[in-house]
Amino acid sequence: MRISTPKFLTVAFLALLLLGARAQETTVKILDAKTLEPCQYATVMLSSMANKYLDGGATDKNGLISFKIIEASRISVSSLGYASKNDTIYPDQNLIIMLTPDLLELETVVVTGQYKPQAVDRSIYRINVVDARTINQRGVNNLAEALSNETGIRLTVDPSLGTSIKMQGMGGENIKYLIDGVPIVGRVGGIIDLSQINMENIDHIEIVRGPMAVQYGTSAIAGVINIITKSNNYFRNQIKANSFTDTKGNYNIGLSGSVIRGNHSLSLAATRNLFQGVDIDLNVDTADVDGHDRYMEFKPKLVYNADLGYTYKNKDLQLRVKSQYMNTLLKNYSNYIEKVVLAYDADYHTTRSTNSISLSNKLSENLSYNIIAAYTYYGRETEYITSDLFLMTKEVTGTTATKFYNSMTRGSVTLASPEKNYSLMWGWDINHDSGSGDKLEDNATIGDYAVFISGQYNIRDKVIVQPGLRAIYNTIYGAPVVPSLNLQWKFSEAGNIRLSYARGFRAPSLKELYLDFKDSNHDLSGNRNLKAETTNSYNASFEYSLGNDLFTVKLEPELFYNDGKDAITLIVTDASSNSATNVNLGGRRTFGGEVNGSFSHNSGLLFGAGFSRIGETYDEEGEGDYLPVVYYNNLSVSGRYNLSWNKITFLANFKYYGETPVLAPVPEEDGGGYYRVYTDPFGDLELTITKNFWKNRATVVLGGKNLLNNYEGKTSGYEDYGQTDFQSAYLRPLNYGRSFFLKLNINLSF
Repeated sequence: MRISTPKFLTVAFLALLLLGARAQETTVKILDAKTLEPCQYATVMLSSMANKYLDGGATDKNGLISFKIIEASRISVSSLGYASKNDTIYPDQNLIIMLTPDLLELETVVVTGQYKPQAVDRSIYRINVVDARTINQRGVNNLAEALSNETGIRLTVDPSLGTSIKMQGMGGENIKYLIDGVPIVGRVGGIIDLSQINMENIDHIEIVRGPMAVQYGTSAIAGVINIITKSNNYFRNQIKANSFTDTKGNYNIGLSGSVIRGNHSLSLAATRNLFQGVDIDLNVDTADVDGHDRYMEFKPKLVYNADLGYTYKNKDLQLRVKSQYMNTLLKNYSNYIEKVVLAYDADYHTTRSTNSISLSNKLSENLSYNIIAAYTYYGRETEYITSDLFLMTKEVTGTTATKFYNSMTRGSVTLASPEKNYSLMWGWDINHDSGSGDKLEDNATIGDYAVFISGQYNIRDKVIVQPGLRAIYNTIYGAPVVPSLNLQWKFSEAGNIRLSYARGFRAPSLKELYLDFKDSNHDLSGNRNLKAETTNSYNASFEYSLGNDLFTVKLEPELFYNDGKDAITLIVTDASSNSATNVNLGGRRTFGGEVNGSFSHNSGLLFGAGFSRIGETYDEEGEGDYLPVVYYNNLSVSGRYNLSWNKITFLANFKYYGETPVLAPVPEEDGGGYYRVYTDPFGDLELTITKNFWKNRATVVLGGKNLLNNYEGKTSGYEDYGQTDFQSAYLRPLNYGRSFFLKLNINLSF
């Protein structure tokens, strides 16, 4: 970047002042590269050339920070709204570092599916990133909220099971959820309860659309969502606290802390999320003759999360040990039986414990490895309770319990020479699942053992070709060799084209095969006759950005086509009782695309919009007799304005869900098969204001969610096949209405 003569003289004058500063200390000044104004409270870390942590802190109101150093060291600088910068500093050297505005955060580093961590715009996969700043400014409480504004993602709320998502027209077990590369275990009806995922310790979320079965195996047909947790790289001691409350009975608190001593770091985080429940009086006889109403569609929930982590770093060696614990209590209250004053309630206890260890290192300049191993326990216990509302007594009349265990290890060895135009990666991916309990067959187990290999060939630093193969042995199902082919053409610094083909394979999970789940809202049945599904997927995306130091404009269109066989699909067999089971459809095709655009100005303005259109069709028997194609749309619009001079950020997000098709069954006595019903369109709006105080140590977020006041969604078009009490439309809970919230974060580092 060229600096004009007056600016150059200003910088030179500042440098002379710094040279005369404290002789025994090294002083660093951080400036805005455009305005030459000091960057107040920027985060600065000092480490040895061997990557050992030495010191860290934040600049003062003049953009200054000082260190005592005795040898050449590495310095890393980051600040909100700026691109991070690394440099080398020497004893008694005074340094000025210029930070440039990071308009579109192109330097975000991603790891999912990569040979090595790299900037998101240089990844061979198209990866969308939801960063910690956005998560905080939106007042996000759980993973569902964090993903809700993504253009190509559709959310469906189930008050008991949680929120499910669909990508590229597929969802449920077709999406692989990871935390730092470790699979999240514990689905009911194909749904991971995303409200159970702690958001207060998240650095960013990486979203890869399309099959990733070569590297991540089963359940990675529609894509991968990898949650990357935070690590303290800057401060010897750090303490964080947060609280959240809203007008719908959510009361959340969290506390975390970390320390760094030399090559060692230790972190601990704990949260408690309490939701008191909301009754929207839907589809239930909500009140008895005395006017009592205990039943709530959105049930009270108490969630505890705790994370404990230890990290050792020495040059390129990193060892990370982590233990995560989650406990949830979901309460279901029923209305009492007339004249008996007895209510039949239930408590649902869910526990998930994941213990993992990861190790990575560079054996040489060209050879490195990465290994992850984890063991997860997931248990769900139901207590059936008879409540005497006259005597105010409770009696547990029965219990059921189901337990699942997952052992996994995934490792890779990468050969990549900076001097050569090719790289190789080979590795293994082993998963073993077992289950026991009242709702499962004895000793239900399934194993998936795979090896994979992929290579990258770089043609003149412009075109990268990456083929891959995965060989699988499944203990229940025969598995094919899974190929993939990715191509990236970076035709300019501003432009990128990505093309990919991949074959996906997914064996049914233990829950889909064996688990029967029933409560007051659901009757889900396992299907022991399910077949494994396969999918051929094709994706193409284009990315182009233009601009200067003042603004940046970015355009990202994408197309996809998925052709699946024996697709496992959850079918609602009786809408009135919400009974459902998993079945194989002979064929499933989803196709369409999306386009996203954004405009960012260095004044602090960011505007983005996205539109997606997805078509889907099904072939029941796999004989080529597909239903007519039906299309549905998504629209998302977002805006952010950052007033840097007073540390206030305004944020607005709008998401529109178009009319969506759902399959409904034709009774066997009427010929069998399926037909479509449709859910009504709706929109969702949120607004927030974020203000930083106390030298950026405290952040307050005020906002409103679901401002269009959604409560219920209607599914229409059911046909009368001689059903008793036939209804052509049914209502389902959609949201608990408009809410306003206050969130407070405090960050103390020293």
